[in-house]
Amino acid sequence: MIGFYIQNLPESTLDINIHDTYYVIEQIHLTILIAVFYFLTGCGYWFVEKILKKKLFNILTIIHCVILFGSFICYWLVYLYSKLFPSKPFPLFDNYGLINKTLLISFLLIVFIGLPIYFINLLIGIYRKSAIR
Repeated sequence: MIGFYIQNLPESTLDINIHDTYYVIEQIHLTILIAVFYFLTGCGYWFVEKILKKKLFNILTIIHCVILFGSFICYWLVYLYSKLFPSKPFPLFDNYGLINKTLLISFLLIVFIGLPIYFINLLIGIYRKSAIR
């Protein structure tokens, strides 16, 4: 919902600089991608528990959810902090270094810890012998 609200702002793009090439992504495309990602993640959990009638590990599910939602909340807290307390007096020099580092750490945390935990939890749930009654 925040992404759909922010799309109306003039600086609603994500700029990625790799070597000497800039990639500019509109905020709405990123919002749709993240929404689809969360939907598919929920569908995986729903499929294992409701269709296959298998039990997932609660601890792995909680860790996965804390990583996903915690990184989301952490990013927005850093974003709001950088907007409320700018470190430089000139308005065009924003605190984008801190925001980009937070995005990178969140992305790496989700990709290298959150997703493996998610897939391990689904595989353990699928191949588990006990079922939900």
